[in-house]
Amino acid sequence: MKTLNDPFIAYECVNAIGNSLNLDEMLTEVLETFVRCAKAEGGKYLEKNIHNTALVHSGKEFSPSESFEYETDSFSIHETKEEKILNIPVKQGHFLFLFTPKSDIDAFATLFSAFRIKLSNAIDACLSVEKLCSSNLSLSQQIDKEKNRNHATEKLMISQSRLAIMGEMIGMIAHQWRQPITLIGMLTNNTLLDVQLGDIKEKQLISDLQLIDKQIHFLSRTIDDFRNFFRPNKLPKTVTFGEIGTELTTIMGKSFLNRRISLIFEGEDETPFITYKNELLQVFINILNNAKDAFADQHTEHPVIRFQLGESKSSFLFFISDNGGGIPQTIITRIFEPYFSTKSEKNGTGLGLYMSAIIVERHLKGSIIACSDEKGTTFVIKIPKDGPKKGYDVY
Repeated sequence: MKTLNDPFIAYECVNAIGNSLNLDEMLTEVLETFVRCAKAEGGKYLEKNIHNTALVHSGKEFSPSESFEYETDSFSIHETKEEKILNIPVKQGHFLFLFTPKSDIDAFATLFSAFRIKLSNAIDACLSVEKLCSSNLSLSQQIDKEKNRNHATEKLMISQSRLAIMGEMIGMIAHQWRQPITLIGMLTNNTLLDVQLGDIKEKQLISDLQLIDKQIHFLSRTIDDFRNFFRPNKLPKTVTFGEIGTELTTIMGKSFLNRRISLIFEGEDETPFITYKNELLQVFINILNNAKDAFADQHTEHPVIRFQLGESKSSFLFFISDNGGGIPQTIITRIFEPYFSTKSEKNGTGLGLYMSAIIVERHLKGSIIACSDEKGTTFVIKIPKDGPKKGYDVY
């Protein structure tokens, strides 16, 4: 029969230490092995300063009496008529083993004590892994928190950008409504004057009322055009280059006409592509508005914007070029940064081109770049022909 001095017993005991980096698993294997080899009735491991609750145990459950001495650097034996309890301290806690009163446990105590350094190192390794896992979890949670914070910031910036464009839109609506409202007011006053003078001519009245009705329909249609622009696209849809040109002309046309800006579209009108139309329009309007401001700053005599459609094997490319004097090379690399603007605080938010880049790159799954010289600036926007592969949250 094997004894505790048998080298095979020692090998089995030492081999049980450090097989797992999970603390509970490792301690359970150690206790089960030592309890079996020592023919103990039970074993448990208690953390330092926590003497009433075992982290793991094996075999018969037992509890030392209140007079049991834990604070010792070497193994100790607490003996009563009913049992013997062996206490073997390690750096991090205590191993306790339960024996019958007649058990000879000195050899086991000596054997187990010889493994205290290895046990302490194994426990430290498990605790280090637990700490690393906890740190990784904390880091992952922090990353998720930052992602959510960035997402919220992006939503706020998109809202700010849309509010800025809405301000531009209100100005454009005012420009488009001014002439029809003036005409309606003039016709109404003329009719009232004819009534007061008793000089109503039926044919002229019908003609004036028809003209008023035509102007009212124009005002209503203008509101619908602008309202549709701000209605978010939840799914990408097929749109043609001609539709894009028509909508941009409807929205920007009157404003450009008042400033004598020529907007020229070059490309096949029926060319279809799949995208979020209103989001793409928002990008184009940002670029066109910047060109309009550049013309005013540079006092360009014959302002022209060329809007060209090109394509590669898998992408459509939109080239938007102006002759507004160009962007200085010292700042062109910064124009897509948030809150960077060359305009005065009153006229610029610094969000237009930043949000354009966000929309094109993250939402439309494309790219946007700008190049410039002393004559003017060209923006190149590339989007996939078959549309964004994945949708995004509508803000």
